[in-house]
Amino acid sequence: MKERNTVSQAREESFSSQNVNLFITAISKRGSSGSGFTVGISEGSSFFVSKTFHDEFSLENGTEVDEDFLEKLEFESDCVMALQKAGDLIGRAEQSSGGLYVKLKKKGFSDGACKNAVERVCQLNLINDERFAEMWISSRLRSHPEGKSALYKGLLSRGVKSKSAKSALEQNLSEEDLHRAVQKAGRKLLVKYRDSNLKVKQALYRRGFTSGEIQYFLENTDV
Repeated sequence: MKERNTVSQAREESFSSQNVNLFITAISKRGSSGSGFTVGISEGSSFFVSKTFHDEFSLENGTEVDEDFLEKLEFESDCVMALQKAGDLIGRAEQSSGGLYVKLKKKGFSDGACKNAVERVCQLNLINDERFAEMWISSRLRSHPEGKSALYKGLLSRGVKSKSAKSALEQNLSEEDLHRAVQKAGRKLLVKYRDSNLKVKQALYRRGFTSGEIQYFLENTDV
């Protein structure tokens, strides 16, 4: 995030090497809804702030900006931009809370800004781990059928919390679903390992199917 690096450098120069009092030079509304503002200060930096922040600190042209308030502006701007990026990511595809946090971190946002953004979109029900898990389970069973344990590990690796992953599996994965999954996976593996039923069984174990599910496949398929 180049802007935040510039802000940090400007802060150091303004408060360490220069004895200059900074102040707000411009405040303009962002977007047609006016739900946020761009705040410019005298050393040239600009920040995005929410209406809540603007109203809380009664921002206006000429307001002095000390080092402590400059840090508040920087963090607020980080939070605003992280929330905007979160919205962009959610607009492209369903997200899990953990997965969204990781993606925001990779974009360079601070821990606090990532946490605030994830909490906010969760409050708005824009993301929901169990909803994400339900969609992912359904998609995974179609494209790469696996057993319950493998699906659970897959959900965890995609940022779904353990409690939500277990709940989604209990609600969206029946014995019939697993039987269909093991048959679909098993039939493909039979083509791959025509000369070895042992290899088929081992591959099904690796995909997270239980011995009972594998036995069901063997008893209901010509092998």
